[in-house]
Amino acid sequence: MNVPIYIQIKNELKKDIEKGVYQSGEKIPSERELSEQYKISRMTGRQAINELVKEGLVIREKGKGSFVAPPQFLQENIRSFTDTLLEQGYEPSTELLEFNTVYNLKEISRKLDEEPSTYYYKIKRLRFANNLPVALETVYIPKCKCKDLENHNLRGSLYEILKEYGYTIQSISCDIEACLSSKAIMGIFQLKKPTALLKVEGVNYTVDGEKLFYEEAYYKSSMYRYHVDIYKR
Repeated sequence: MNVPIYIQIKNELKKDIEKGVYQSGEKIPSERELSEQYKISRMTGRQAINELVKEGLVIREKGKGSFVAPPQFLQENIRSFTDTLLEQGYEPSTELLEFNTVYNLKEISRKLDEEPSTYYYKIKRLRFANNLPVALETVYIPKCKCKDLENHNLRGSLYEILKEYGYTIQSISCDIEACLSSKAIMGIFQLKKPTALLKVEGVNYTVDGEKLFYEEAYYKSSMYRYHVDIYKR
């Protein structure tokens, strides 16, 4: 069975992307360049690039060309960010942006069934996949539940740290919504223009059903997929 020329070219470009010949964010050959290289029509070159776009390997930018899409990872169960990336072949890293003690957080205290006067650790971290910023996470956890948290490596897995305190996360009740990056987040993510993000916020529960901490996170939608199973009651 003969494989169409545009599929053959698509497969060659795909191999080059997977081997790192073309890195994330790097421009791939244009339709014209492909037509000259393979002695084909520009239409055939366009078809090859369209196939890469369909597979999520390439993104088009009007007036600029086609570029290798950033890596995308999938979140479909309760695992730490670190473990999720490692499992899918990415190299995780973390920058600790803020670690403070805060209080008088009435709305968060209400969601966690805590007193309004409760003191919290505020942990704000920028998460990376293969050195590309992917997520901005802010966690609020009652100080009384994790004393001396500052003595731990907060650039690693928070879930693993919590296990040292006897806590294992069993479930998360969260809201997910699309939003545009604010100027502050654009600066943190190194974005040149407002970009679509996924905002995920909610409460993390332990195996005993205890509300342990509240988290607000922003994820680059181009690099992050969230899988949810929905069942009929």
